[in-house]
Amino acid sequence: MLLSMEMGASNLAEKVVEYTFYAVFFIVPIIWLPVTSELFEFNKMIVVYLGTSVILAVWALKSIEEKQITLRRTPVDIPIVLFVLANILSTIFSIDRHTSIFGYYTRLNGGLLSTFSYIILFYAFVTFFNREKLLKALKVLVASSAVVTLYAILQHPNPFFRNPDGSFRGIDAGYWRQNSEARVFSTLGHPNWLAAFILMLTPFGLYLLTLAKNLWIKTTYLLLLIGYFLAFTFTYSRGGTLGFIAMLAVLVAGLIAFYRKNIRRWNWKAVFASLKWPKTAFFVSVIIIGWILTLFLFENAFTSRGLDITSLTAQGETQLASEGAETGKIRLIVWKGGLEIFRNFPLFGSGVETFTYSYYLFRPTENNLTGEWDFLYNKAHNEFINYLSTTGIVGFTSYMLIIITIVIYLLKKLWAEKTVFLGVFYLLALSSYTGYLVQNFFGFSIVPIALLFFLIPAFVFVAANPQKNTSLKLEFLKNSTIGLVAKVGTFFLGAILISGSILMWTADYYYTTGISTNDLGKSYQDLKFSTALRPDEPLYKAALGLTTISLAVTNMENISKERLKEGFDYLNQATNSSPNNLNILEIRLDALKGLAALDQRYLPQMVETAEKIAVLAPTEAKKQYDLASAYTAIGDIEKSQKQLEKVVELKFNYQLAWESLLRIDKKLGDSSSLAKHKEDYESIFKEADANQLLEN
Repeated sequence: MLLSMEMGASNLAEKVVEYTFYAVFFIVPIIWLPVTSELFEFNKMIVVYLGTSVILAVWALKSIEEKQITLRRTPVDIPIVLFVLANILSTIFSIDRHTSIFGYYTRLNGGLLSTFSYIILFYAFVTFFNREKLLKALKVLVASSAVVTLYAILQHPNPFFRNPDGSFRGIDAGYWRQNSEARVFSTLGHPNWLAAFILMLTPFGLYLLTLAKNLWIKTTYLLLLIGYFLAFTFTYSRGGTLGFIAMLAVLVAGLIAFYRKNIRRWNWKAVFASLKWPKTAFFVSVIIIGWILTLFLFENAFTSRGLDITSLTAQGETQLASEGAETGKIRLIVWKGGLEIFRNFPLFGSGVETFTYSYYLFRPTENNLTGEWDFLYNKAHNEFINYLSTTGIVGFTSYMLIIITIVIYLLKKLWAEKTVFLGVFYLLALSSYTGYLVQNFFGFSIVPIALLFFLIPAFVFVAANPQKNTSLKLEFLKNSTIGLVAKVGTFFLGAILISGSILMWTADYYYTTGISTNDLGKSYQDLKFSTALRPDEPLYKAALGLTTISLAVTNMENISKERLKEGFDYLNQATNSSPNNLNILEIRLDALKGLAALDQRYLPQMVETAEKIAVLAPTEAKKQYDLASAYTAIGDIEKSQKQLEKVVELKFNYQLAWESLLRIDKKLGDSSSLAKHKEDYESIFKEADANQLLEN
């Protein structure tokens, strides 16, 4: 009876784990919510946290019930352990530990907690899943991707949706601030991320097509694969296109390698028989025709967007200064900054997910002369450089060790495999992984992509050898009291993890409403509540501090000293816990600007904060200009002149800075500087009249 109850509990736990995985696979790609501070990534990460919490808790309860820990060993165990240790060390030595633990707000993906989640999911999958469940999981992923694909296709202008003038538009034209009709992004949030997601799942769609026996199911997969490519094309992603080409190249080369013996003997009959020719040929031909028609009708990322190869190697200021500079050139600049971070933090990097802050320290000056001169870069736009800069050589090496181990494992399996079922699966997994690696050379992972990065190897290990689990006996749990305490403790731990994820989402919801409303009273209450839910988040405290100070000075004749002190307490707590966080310092500067406009006693603090920001962003023209404005506000116009000269040296076409500099020259009576700066100003801005500016 007791054994039967234990078996029942164990089976229930396995079912909970299985269906939690299905839920994560289906929900993560499609979820987005317009009520959070970041619509896409934040919500996807919360779903991953919830799923991981449930799986971990159930796994622990199952282990207690069975009085043993069951775990599947894999070829990447040592690389994963090294990777985790490297990330922990990078977090310990981080320039912002909070960001390294939780990830950059609001993406969260890439922080230490997210890495733990993905690794727990990896080991849970290889431990609890077999080949039958693996196929179900792939079908769930493909079903989710079908929703993503359909939405992407409908975002593109099509005959089903028209403007009042009769022209075509996408389903959500006007809803998104970014132009989804130019480059679709579906539920992923960015065209490049959508392209990466589709190219990683395309091989598994092909695999399910080959397995399907029913004609209607085969036709469904065929239409889906054509839809994949249509949606992929509408992203017009260059990095994604290169990844797609690499994926196809590996697929073709792998087929040749898999059938090398028959090809060498010209035994095409055996090849065709194993591929179920001519049925396979028919469906593959239709897919290829569909893809070719898509390219013919809609072109591709290179031809439709007009690739300018010369812009990748152009020298001088003209190319960079032009509006909307080629994204390839901008990427090279960002990569240069990332490599400079690595040179200064070679061992453990600047800290997991701290690229946003460390990039400002070493930002190349030529970034100021691009169309994205005042953009915030929270990633290196190259996954490899991102790991190198934020986790150093230790983290980068462990990351590459995982990739190399998986690729070598797949190559060995592919070369030795005899059965079509496994051989094709290994090949498609390898092609998917290759596409990921190539496109990520020009981009970075988001939640669905990171999930696939860790779980595609899990798919492979389950397919290769689904029954090799190892167990560690927990003899002490045979004591009924200890067993009961362990179950209760695990139950509460699971409840804490699940509720923690829910609280994280709820806190962000109130933070978002707090910073979105013009009602200071409501803003204060919402931000106060979000801070109570998550007292560890410095961004919430900074926003609350700004709102509290704004409330304090609402009545200029009766400033609330108590509330003013409360506001500064929040700001101080935020800056003390995250001193290198430029976003928080900018919020502090905004608060002090407002106060200084009412009371000049706050001018020194305003200047001090502006100087801190300038130190943390020594080559960022806008932040250096803010410091010049602060010097002007306190009447130190000599310092302001020197600072503005530095600004226009960083960004020679910064018209607002030049105009401020001319006015400062005139105020100082510095005729020689004024004459020189007038000449420079009029030579850069051809239509500008310095004399007219100074008269106004």
